[in-house]
Amino acid sequence: MKSLIIEDDMFKKYLINGLILLPFIWLSTGMLILRNGDKTMVAMVIISLITTLIVYGLTTLKRNLSTNKLLWLLLIICGYFLFSYYYHGLSSREIRSFIAATLLVAIFPSSLLTKKLIIWLTVISALISFCFAYYCMIHMHWSRDAWPINAIPYGTLIAGISVIALSLSLTLTNYKEKAVTFLAFILSSYGLIITESRGVWLGFIFALTVIFVVFITTKKIKITWRSVVIAIVLIGGVSIISKPLISQRLSQTHQEYSDIKSGDLNTSIGLRLQMWQSAPMLIEHHELLGQGNQYLISLDNLYHQVRISKSLYEAQPPHFHNQYVDYMVKKGIIGLILLLCLFILPLRLLKNASLLQRYITITLVSLFAVASLTDVPFNHGQTIFMYIFWLGCFTTTSNNEHVDHD
Repeated sequence: MKSLIIEDDMFKKYLINGLILLPFIWLSTGMLILRNGDKTMVAMVIISLITTLIVYGLTTLKRNLSTNKLLWLLLIICGYFLFSYYYHGLSSREIRSFIAATLLVAIFPSSLLTKKLIIWLTVISALISFCFAYYCMIHMHWSRDAWPINAIPYGTLIAGISVIALSLSLTLTNYKEKAVTFLAFILSSYGLIITESRGVWLGFIFALTVIFVVFITTKKIKITWRSVVIAIVLIGGVSIISKPLISQRLSQTHQEYSDIKSGDLNTSIGLRLQMWQSAPMLIEHHELLGQGNQYLISLDNLYHQVRISKSLYEAQPPHFHNQYVDYMVKKGIIGLILLLCLFILPLRLLKNASLLQRYITITLVSLFAVASLTDVPFNHGQTIFMYIFWLGCFTTTSNNEHVDHD
C-alpha cells in the first residue's frame, strides 16, 4: 500500500513537471517539424503558466521579478511593441511570440532545468532537426522555398541547438555524456550545412570561434588527447561529406558577387543590398519610432519618385534581411536600442553564472548577433522562443543550483 502511494506521488510529480516543461519540450520536438509550431507554442506556454500558478502560486513570479534583469527588459520590449502595434502596425506573430516568451520567463521555475534534462532535450532536438533537414533537402529534393518551415530561421534553430550541444560537451565531466552531446553537435552541424543558409553559417562560425577562444582561456576545463583525436576524426568526416554542398553554395555566392560587380542587382544578395540602401530613405522623418507596417507605402512612394529599382518595388519585402535595419525602419531608434540591449544585457549578467550558463549565453548571443546581419531571427516565432527561453529561463537565473543536478 505504501509503495502504491509513493508511485502515485511520483506520477503526480512527473506529470506536473512535464506540464510546466511543455514549452521546452515543444521547442525541442514539435516546433522543429510543424509549419505553425510557434502558434502551438502559445498554448504550451499557457498550460505551463496555469500549472505553475497552481503548484507554486506567485512564488516564482516574485522571485523572477526580483532577480531576473532580462525579464524587465523583455517587459519593456513587449510594452513598446504593443504601443507600436496600435500606433503604426506591427507583425502580430512577432508580438505574440515575444509576449508568450516573456510570460514564461516571468513565471518559470528554473530549477526544473537540470543538466540531465538539458542533455536529453538537446540530443532529441539535434536528431529531429537533422532528420527534418535531410528529409526536405536530400530525400525530397525540395527547394529551400518549399520547406514547411522557412529554411533560414530553421538554420538558425539548428545552429542554436548545435552550440548548446557543444557547450554541454565542453563542460560535462561524464565521458558518455560528453560523447553523446558532441555527437549531437556533429549531427546538428551537418543539418545546418544542409539548410544552405549562408548568413547563419557565418553566425555559426563566429560563435564557434568565440567559444574556442573562451575555451582555451578557461583553465577550469580539462581535455584529453583521445577526445581531441575523436573530435578531429568526426569533424573531418562531416567536412568531407559536406564538401559538395558547401562548394555549390560558395560557387553560387561567387557568381552573385560577379553579377553585382557587373551591375546586376536582381540576385539574392543584390536585392538585399537594395533593401539596405533604401533604409536611410525610409527612415527619413521617422527616426525615433520607425514606420511599422507603413514602410510599404513609403516604398511605393520611393518607386514612383524613381529612387528605388523596379525589382525591389515588385519584391515588396516583408522584412529587410537585416535585423538591425529592419528594427530601425519599423521600430525606430528606440527599437534598435532595445535590440542591442537584448544582445548586451545577457552578457553583462554572467558574473555569477555557471560555466555552462556562460557558454550557452556567449554562443547564442554571438550566433544571433551575426545571423542578424543577413536575416531577421527576431521576426520569426521559432527563433524568438529559442533565444528568450534559453537566455531568460536558464542562463540569467540567479538560482544556479539546477546546473549541478543530475
